[in-house]
Amino acid sequence: SENYTWFFLLMLVAGGLTWWEFSRNLLGVDRRGLMSLGLAGWLAVACGAYFWGPSGQSIGLVLALSLGAGYTMWALQRESGPVLLNLLSRYALGHLYISFLLSFFLLLKKTDSGGLWLIYVLVVTIAADTGAYYVGTNFKGPKLCPKISPNTTVSGLLGGAAAAVVVSAVCASFLPPKNYELMALGLFLGFWGALGDLFESAIKRAIDIKDTSTILMGHGGFWDRLDSLMFNIVPVYMVADIMI
Repeated sequence: SENYTWFFLLMLVAGGLTWWEFSRNLLGVDRRGLMSLGLAGWLAVACGAYFWGPSGQSIGLVLALSLGAGYTMWALQRESGPVLLNLLSRYALGHLYISFLLSFFLLLKKTDSGGLWLIYVLVVTIAADTGAYYVGTNFKGPKLCPKISPNTTVSGLLGGAAAAVVVSAVCASFLPPKNYELMALGLFLGFWGALGDLFESAIKRAIDIKDTSTILMGHGGFWDRLDSLMFNIVPVYMVADIMI
């Protein structure tokens, strides 16, 4: 449908910008060739998911990783093995983390009630983030992972999970699962999305950056905004797929 085509193009742009942020931070601004291969790999994974579903998604991922292997073989003529192995590892992480997870948005849109499921995962993730922020700010208490994310508290994590459950209960009126099933999914997403946030924070901590870019003025980059969503989209797709 026309709506799905526009959604596909929107995801291509969002994924491309996220890959650009990942590349400049983890591959280096001077690695334009590898960045281009990363974008080509994202295109392969996204097109595979869009046209052929999970099978195409898998084939696209293999093609994306193969491009990195080809780059390594070509660059070995001029650079040391350890340097290239480090680069290839980061490149592979980019596809397994960004390309693969983001392509689940395209798979979810193709399921029955795909548009409603997309609204659900967006709303429940935003609610969890908001709940975590307000509860964590007001109640404070023990830090969850102070070395990775100094501002994340246990109370915030629990507040975010509670907010996700409440939103899921409201959303149960227009989605196939029973009320208690969707609330259970919301509880899981409250914790799982927080893990996605911590995962991105760990990567940023390892390379010593605060935001992935300044493209969303005052809100960091696309990768900063999508970190929890990229984790949450996979279990939501699995549930939506089972409910068909």
